[in-house]
Amino acid sequence: MDELSVWLQDKEGQIIEDIGGLVAIPSVDKGLGCEECRQAMEQMASYARRDGMEYAAYEGYCLSITAGNGEKEIGIWNHLDVVPAQGEWMYPPFSLHRKKGYLIGRGVQDNKGPAVAAYYAVRYCKENGGLKNIRVRQILGVMEETGMEDVKYYANHHRAPDYSFVADSGFPVCCGEKGICRVELETEEVMEQFTRLEGGTVCNSVPESAQAQLMLSAGKAEVHGEGISGHAADPENTVNAIGILADRLLKEKLGETQRRAVSFLQAAASDGYGVGLGISCEDELSGRLTCNAGVLRLREGHIRLVLDIRYPVTVKSSRFLPILEEKAKQAGYRVESVQDNLPYYRSKDDAFVGVLMDAWSAETGREGEPFVMGGGTYARHIPNAVAFGPGMERDYGAIGLPEGHGNCHCADEAEAVDNLKCAVRIYVRALKMLDEWVGTGGKA
Repeated sequence: MDELSVWLQDKEGQIIEDIGGLVAIPSVDKGLGCEECRQAMEQMASYARRDGMEYAAYEGYCLSITAGNGEKEIGIWNHLDVVPAQGEWMYPPFSLHRKKGYLIGRGVQDNKGPAVAAYYAVRYCKENGGLKNIRVRQILGVMEETGMEDVKYYANHHRAPDYSFVADSGFPVCCGEKGICRVELETEEVMEQFTRLEGGTVCNSVPESAQAQLMLSAGKAEVHGEGISGHAADPENTVNAIGILADRLLKEKLGETQRRAVSFLQAAASDGYGVGLGISCEDELSGRLTCNAGVLRLREGHIRLVLDIRYPVTVKSSRFLPILEEKAKQAGYRVESVQDNLPYYRSKDDAFVGVLMDAWSAETGREGEPFVMGGGTYARHIPNAVAFGPGMERDYGAIGLPEGHGNCHCADEAEAVDNLKCAVRIYVRALKMLDEWVGTGGKA
């Protein structure tokens, strides 16, 4: 057993305890000054104090923990905010539960578990003299799930690291991310038949439930839709509850205005790839456009819908937005707002990407290729950045979780302890190789 394995074996209990301390804090971002997010940063800072690590706070936006004295700075980015604990959980979402080698609780995957794994990698390198040529700065934000104002603040007020990787993806290396376009739509007319209409909580999660209350000639009716939740960027194996609700509403005796509006909801939520809206497209680098009807509300009698669209790196939003706008107009909707977060792509042949790929391959004995994903991370807002792990394969059946449970943004979010320990090993090797790379003049 090598030195790192012995160290990890000794620290495993503390690693799990530290993750549990963060999971216990329901740090759903409510804006700058959010008390729960502040508590999560203070909890992470307490680990740094305990272990003699240098740390600093940044006006409520983020926290950083540093080690090493080199001139070149390597950034590791994580976030401590989480999405709401929607859905029917089998386990309490904000209390860490351990079962058959898995940890269950909101944030164990996204992104508190990875934050602790990255922290222990930095701690190990500091304690064992592995940082001779670089300074490592782990930056932990609390607004990642709600617009990333934390990383934007840091980038505008502080010098960005020379190179960064974001520990909020999968292995090996994510060298690009699709564009993310958030579109808010509202009906022009009041939907007089509806007294209640709602579904979803955040636009980057596929809604698990949706409800409607409406007035029919026979009286008041309640209609419900149940789906299978998941991340908006990966609609495979999910079912959008808004689409199910729309299907059922169209079987009722709706007025013509209401029927057109609900038909649009059905088109928007019937598939996760924009086919129903006529905006589907794809490219070889990043695959298919995804489209999630994420949040549905009734506001002063008007139907309001928020779409989360992830589009390929070679595509511009001007290709599909006019089509969407025309489709919405025909159904009686107007576009209220558009937020367009452009895609980014870093060459697979980039030297920094190569070092991280080599570290992953050397530690796992596997071969692979850098990839592009639909998820959005801090990497798109940071110079010289990619996403690097720690997502790996998981078997939720081994712990008895049903379909639609286990993944990030889902109920009973779960992560294998062995995956987290493997991530620590990969990050330690990556930091050592980056230290050597910088020491030799940045030559791969």
